[in-house]
Amino acid sequence: MANLYVKKFDMINPFVIASSPATQGARNVLRIAKCRPGAIVLRNFGHGAGGGSFIGPDANSMYTGKQAFHSHGIGTRISDPVDTLEKYCEEVRKIKASMDSDIKLWVSVGHYSDIVKGGNWEKDWINQAKELKNAGADAIELHFNTPGVATAKNRSFNYYQLIYNCTKMMKKAVPGMPIMVKLAVEGCDPFTSIRVATEAGADSVGPTARWKAFYFDLDWRGTQARPGGGYGGTQATPIVCHSIVETRNAGIDTPMYAGGGVFSFEQAARIIMSGSECVQIGTLACAGGVSACSKMIKDLEKWMDANGYADMDSLCGDALKLFNMSSDIANERTELLGKAYKEAQVIEDKCIGCERCEEVCWHEGIEMVDGKARKTDLCIGCGYCFQVCPTQALNVDASGILASVFKKHGI
Repeated sequence: MANLYVKKFDMINPFVIASSPATQGARNVLRIAKCRPGAIVLRNFGHGAGGGSFIGPDANSMYTGKQAFHSHGIGTRISDPVDTLEKYCEEVRKIKASMDSDIKLWVSVGHYSDIVKGGNWEKDWINQAKELKNAGADAIELHFNTPGVATAKNRSFNYYQLIYNCTKMMKKAVPGMPIMVKLAVEGCDPFTSIRVATEAGADSVGPTARWKAFYFDLDWRGTQARPGGGYGGTQATPIVCHSIVETRNAGIDTPMYAGGGVFSFEQAARIIMSGSECVQIGTLACAGGVSACSKMIKDLEKWMDANGYADMDSLCGDALKLFNMSSDIANERTELLGKAYKEAQVIEDKCIGCERCEEVCWHEGIEMVDGKARKTDLCIGCGYCFQVCPTQALNVDASGILASVFKKHGI
């Protein structure tokens, strides 16, 4: 079986259960720990609980790895019974005493609302970090990802300066304690955030794609998503992957635990293959529970076995070869697929005469004859019609053609 051990984090696998309702208090942490992740982030104390989630188009889409999105829902919210640092530290001790010792426990320090409210929050954060280190936490997480945090900061002061100063502050307060900095993608330049956190000495960075959004039904009175709540989903994964690639291509090798829209092993694999050693699970942990997270871990292991990835080192960053391919290879792939598009003819028996292909052809390269699509000599091989054909009457092995170029060049 593939070895999921992550050397840079000294973790049994690359999955980090993110700070969330699933990690609120010792009871929930010990419950989600049954899925055996590499690390769990204990949620900030005094955060409040409840509220629920809204999954679109439905929860089954999330469970089965299809395209899906998540927003904060409308449900009962209650106060956090763990409302003091003393109680929070006691929760840490309970977890460390009962949880499998090979699962890391990270703890969140502070919250962006502390800064917005003002007061001596720096002193409070330093005190929290020191007490949590003494309680047995394995790492401290600075949580600068709450939806709206970057925008709120830039309206008050410089978000990047906040990241830098707080990271330096934590490194000085608890020397030897790993400082993980969870960063926003919304309302800022993710690369700059990562660079600034790295310069400040962060032991790891976690760019995470969540936004404040306004999702609503057209019959808006019955909308279940919370207006202005946190929003994310599978559509966010490519955005996070680009931030990862940009960082790695700039030569920044700070260990990373990125996240955003990770509802199946496929999204997890994409984030890791972009260059992030670890991956966060948030929504799936809250709305899928132990079984969904366990399945993701097992599915990644099976997929790695089936596709020749022996360990995490061989998987991490592997897709950078695609992003960074030479212009010669990129042109060769384009020319080869374009030629295949141009030469392929309509399979008449499969054509249902829907006219979608003709609708999207902007070069008069296809026409309808007796209710069937037919190529013309004006086809340039752009591929629009192949993408919209519902019956594969227009079909080429696009993936095989594109992959053949890499194989030809030994990549």
